[in-house]
Amino acid sequence: MKAIIPVAGAGTKLRPHTYTQPKALIPLAGKTILSIIVDQLHEAGINDFIFIIGYLGEKIQDYVERNTPI
Repeated sequence: MKAIIPVAGAGTKLRPHTYTQPKALIPLAGKTILSIIVDQLHEAGINDFIFIIGYLGEKIQDYVERNTPI
């Protein structure tokens, strides 16, 4: 099964934190919001992900590439 994760918004309500990083990469309790979402989906048995990126999307792409096991 695949999950589509929309992480494209600018996060204007989280300013000034989202001026330099996307809201999905803001840390929360020692983990990024994106990693919390992915971990919960893994626990539910979902292992294929499609990320819809937009604002600062290259940072999300870099994060996923660095933190995905090969």
